Amino acid sequence: MSDEEKGIEIEKIPSEIEDEETELPIYKIVSYPADPTLEVLYQKWQRGEIKIESFQRGWVWKQAQASRLIDSFLSGLPVPEIFVYKEPSSQKWILIDGQQRLRTICGFFEGKLPDGSKFNLRGISSKWKNQYYKDLNETDSVRFRDSVLRVIIVEQQDPRDDTSIYHIFERLNTGGTQLKAQEVRNCIYHGPFNDFLRGLNEDSAWREIVGVEKTDTHMRDVELIVRFLALLERGDSYRKPMKLFLNKYMKRHRKETKPKLYESAFLNTVNKVLKSLGRKPFHIKRGINAAVFDCVMIAFAQSTKTPRDIKVRFRKLLANKSFVEAISLHTTDEDKVATRMKLARKILFK
Repeated sequence: MSDEEKGIEIEKIPSEIEDEETELPIYKIVSYPADPTLEVLYQKWQRGEIKIESFQRGWVWKQAQASRLIDSFLSGLPVPEIFVYKEPSSQKWILIDGQQRLRTICGFFEGKLPDGSKFNLRGISSKWKNQYYKDLNETDSVRFRDSVLRVIIVEQQDPRDDTSIYHIFERLNTGGTQLKAQEVRNCIYHGPFNDFLRGLNEDSAWREIVGVEKTDTHMRDVELIVRFLALLERGDSYRKPMKLFLNKYMKRHRKETKPKLYESAFLNTVNKVLKSLGRKPFHIKRGINAAVFDCVMIAFAQSTKTPRDIKVRFRKLLANKSFVEAISLHTTDEDKVATRMKLARKILFK
């Protein structure tokens, strides 16, 4: 497998791994079943009372798969339940699991699938083969409309946010595979600021810094951008763990629609670092050292002039005993973060 296929490598510093594995909060959640008919579900969908958020994947079913689901309803066979989160403010349902099933049901009523193709029943051997909803006789039409799909409704009572949506989604959809921290943030804090970060991640100079042209599947490159912006803005008030510090930053800026200031700070810094230190400057051992990355990037962002001997200074920084300790051990502790920030500014730019 090539480096491009692997994605970026982050140096495995024990304290960074420990920080990322910070435990989830304890949730107080209630869940209960509802048994709406397909007609009622479709009506709620038409009125916009069921929402599909951006963390959901797109339409992936083939027409034969969708047809088999409709055939199951018409044949009276059981169909797996769907999960929704009931939004406290609007009372609308946010779909957690069951998108393909819900879109199939609505698509059959409308005669077309989400991809725009016509939806008549194909790939089945029953009497309804090739029929559209409008072609069903009255008995079959009523049977379909009155079929029930169980809905498990989830309401989060504490903490007073909506973060449990993602964690339920993750466990239902990843087969037990734990996703990386930024993948979680991409789901929980989806919105204009998250979209902005993903756009920054495509910048060509940044890809040179990262050392891999293709963006990382697990969004570890996006997390580095978040780490830089969060520490640049609020480094003086940093409190461990880093994972929750970055979560709070993403939550605070979630609805940010005019991020020009952040864009300028990041891109200007990236270009200065690339020009001064060259490609892949933060690959100290194997992979990017996130602790070296954050303090050096911030030192460059806060500087007004780059010394001519910056590469010599950078090597001196990497050889400094106190700095080595601050980028190797307990790297997310408040004192270690403050120490390496101070040393990076002092050695590189004073």
